[in-house]
Amino acid sequence: MHSGVDGLDDLDDSTRDIAGLITHLTTAAAFAARTVRRGRDPESDITRRKVAQLTLAVGALGHALADLGEAVAHVGALHQLGSLPRSPQRTTAIESERSQLYARIDSTRRRLNQAGGRLHQEADRLTAPPTLNRSPRSTSTTSVTPPSPATSRSR
Repeated sequence: MHSGVDGLDDLDDSTRDIAGLITHLTTAAAFAARTVRRGRDPESDITRRKVAQLTLAVGALGHALADLGEAVAHVGALHQLGSLPRSPQRTTAIESERSQLYARIDSTRRRLNQAGGRLHQEADRLTAPPTLNRSPRSTSTTSVTPPSPATSRSR
């Protein structure tokens, strides 16, 4: 990020990409929410989980977009500082702004990776075969229930 203009161009691209993802995920969540039935059938439950995960991802993307907004402000400050006469204060201010800029970019990257990882894990759970998609509570109830009827039948 030596040049403020190059940094702003990169941030512009990233901001547009994240804004587009927010729009896409929000549209997908809204569409899925409109199609869900009021019942408690498995398909409705899966759709509700999809909507929940999509909206959580949008929240994470919103935070990432806010981080990018702060990064834009730091690039703007670097651009301004670059036009000032050389001095120890200018050098210190540039180092500080760069440090803050890189912290915002790292935060954005971390948030996006975490959101992507959560979406990936939930997608794996949603596409798993039904027997693997049960919670431990329902699995243990299912395991405990069969022996009782079998015992009563043998009496």
